[in-house]
Amino acid sequence: MNKKIILPFVAILVLAVAMVGAASADEVTTVDTVEVRGNVANATQANAGINWTAQDFAAFWYDLDDDLSTETLELIGGTSGTDRNIADDQLVYTTYPEHQLYELYADKGLVVEGDDTNLSIGYYIEGWLAEEYVAVNGRADELVKLLVEFEGDDKKTLSTGEAWDLGNGFALIAQQIDLEGDKVWFSLEKDGKELDSEVVTTGADITNESVYTYTEDIGSEDDVPVFSCLVDAVFRGTDSNIVQVRYVFLVDNVVLEIDSDDKFGAMEATAGPTMITLRNEDAIDLGKDTTEHIMGNMYFKTADDTALRFYPMVEYTIGEGAAGEAEEEVETPTDANETADVNVTPTAVVTPTPEEAASPVVTATAEDTTADAEETATPKTPGFEAVFAIAGLLAVAYLVLRQRE
Repeated sequence: MNKKIILPFVAILVLAVAMVGAASADEVTTVDTVEVRGNVANATQANAGINWTAQDFAAFWYDLDDDLSTETLELIGGTSGTDRNIADDQLVYTTYPEHQLYELYADKGLVVEGDDTNLSIGYYIEGWLAEEYVAVNGRADELVKLLVEFEGDDKKTLSTGEAWDLGNGFALIAQQIDLEGDKVWFSLEKDGKELDSEVVTTGADITNESVYTYTEDIGSEDDVPVFSCLVDAVFRGTDSNIVQVRYVFLVDNVVLEIDSDDKFGAMEATAGPTMITLRNEDAIDLGKDTTEHIMGNMYFKTADDTALRFYPMVEYTIGEGAAGEAEEEVETPTDANETADVNVTPTAVVTPTPEEAASPVVTATAEDTTADAEETATPKTPGFEAVFAIAGLLAVAYLVLRQRE
């Protein structure tokens, strides 16, 4: 057989296999790990004592507008020397709640429900293990996640009957607008179950009557504001009815309770209503070229050097693993900060009658579910057809060349 003819065919086959491998690799979603670090410390600084705050450790919660932060990580002096160890109880993490005004109050002077002035005009924010939480009624040891907070110019338009997915299972529905266009019937749901239903008054003059607030008993606290929004405008048309809301605020109603003696990584908690303190139970080794876990997603990373040089860092995982399963599932609100494209003319809504309130809810049919499943079926991995086609061509070429010989 003529080698000058066969060699190009072999090269084509190898190239095809490589292309198929690349196509298959494209089908795998990679996981990206992002590192956020604090200022670098050395042995001399460690022996003298050093602390990290939001000013020099970007992973800690920080509010730029109000210059607020709550977290501190301190390495007490005289604990890290030639043995490269942090002695027990010498690494200290502290955090506490800070009061912050609702955007609703800051911009409009309007308040949510409640007798406590501080809780009617604002809430308590707290950084916890390099994440942002809301301290329930100002308690440092009872935390919930902040899910949605609209800025002053954010708005959302809802058609009546539309369920707005707010994230973490929450949904807001504008059930009806009354014939006069001065009342809206809202319902708030979580995981398909109704939490609250209320009629809110609106009109040309925006007052506290236009603020919808849902409160719930959470942890050891009563009447905690979970959701609030301002009805900014209502439009009643012949084909559709639209409600526009602003200053939406939502926290989760699942509380993280922190008790004294709770363990978080290498740290043990001393918790109270005003502050949480964590200290390392055992010595922490800062051996060279190591990543030593502290708590949560927080680590100390050391240099590959005989001289001690290290910094605190937090790792965040973004994306999915090769098998398509989320490494870290984070649920975010759907279009929570969407700005409406519809210009809604404010008008001055009817309180639903019992018959209207009892109207059935339309749910997806089995046929709809089947159709959705077919649409989301996993696509086949492309490229292998090309390999078989090229292999067939090579076989034909081989036979032709044999006949010529």
